[in-house]
Amino acid sequence: MKQTAILLLSISLVCSQQACKNRQQTNTQTADTTTTAPASQPDTDVTITDRLAELGLTADSDWRGITLGDDFDKVKGAEKGEPFESDDDHVGYTIEFKNLESADMLYYQTAKKVSAIDVDLFLNNRESVNAYQKELGAYFTAHYGTPKANQWTSPNGITVTMKDVSKGKDFGLKVRMSIANGSATASAK
Repeated sequence: MKQTAILLLSISLVCSQQACKNRQQTNTQTADTTTTAPASQPDTDVTITDRLAELGLTADSDWRGITLGDDFDKVKGAEKGEPFESDDDHVGYTIEFKNLESADMLYYQTAKKVSAIDVDLFLNNRESVNAYQKELGAYFTAHYGTPKANQWTSPNGITVTMKDVSKGKDFGLKVRMSIANGSATASAK
């Protein structure tokens, strides 16, 4: 009787260890869900993480399928966010994420071309701010080259800045993208 109990106990122990091992392998396999795609600059890979994909970023555009210099009408066709404001100079969209974070995007135009993009990320905590800073920083570096003090400047005149605008319990980031020769600029909120 004791031998049967020990045998059953040993079998259940081995089975539970095997189940844990299989779960660890599954977690390891699903943990790395980034994709790499070619960028507009040679010898540069743009990594689109799950967080950046949820934000709508792609390897072949500046922001959410829009490239600075595109026809301004393209924004209305490409942007999947909910519109919240519009006038002759700009249009604004908002998106919400599953974790109750959100982003507002303002697309500005000069001569019917997208000349600037202003993005406000409304985040839940410091960890989220740090994660977005890291992932967006890598994304912008792959697109526009090495930054100087959180400012990226591409050879074709695109300038991108990213700033932590967190205050107290309100966490967030502000991203501004503009063409050097565009006369419209992102708002100075």
